[in-house]
Amino acid sequence: MYEIRVHGLGGQGSVTMATWIAKAGYATGKHVQAFPFFGAERRGAPVKAFARIDEDPINLRSQVYDPDLLVVTSPNLLDAALSDGFSEHGHLLINCGEDLAKRLSGECKMDIFYLDAISIAMDAGLEYDGMPMVNIPLFSAVIKQAEIGSFEVVMDVLAGPSGRGNPDDYMTAARKGFEGVRVAKL
Repeated sequence: MYEIRVHGLGGQGSVTMATWIAKAGYATGKHVQAFPFFGAERRGAPVKAFARIDEDPINLRSQVYDPDLLVVTSPNLLDAALSDGFSEHGHLLINCGEDLAKRLSGECKMDIFYLDAISIAMDAGLEYDGMPMVNIPLFSAVIKQAEIGSFEVVMDVLAGPSGRGNPDDYMTAARKGFEGVRVAKL
């Protein structure tokens, strides 16, 4: 089973992203789960979302405690995300630029995969209520990092009813996310 935990802020689309991850896994013939965990529902409050993908039916009904992929949509959440548990063989994907990723890699004593999803979303004009839609490039990056599917699977999921934004802008942001993940080496 491949497990993913997403730490984000309310309004960044973390819960939506977990649902998209599950849809992508389902589209490739896998069994999936996606579910959120949050307290008071308000914009900017910490949110966790989870996704599981497996060849076999998934009977586990708990949160993801040792994810294979830990996704952090805001660098301010990194300490909380790591303190919630992390697989010793897992990967960390964080939404930040190169300089911060290198510094965090040294502080955390691990390689960090990073993607500047804020810049990608802003360049594509993807903003909702003043917040960049970082979930689109990060979703695409997760699909590639976790080897869940191809870019075509990403686009099929995003082609569904999205309700916001221009589909061409979604494609541009998703393509940059799929191709833009870098690693800051320890």
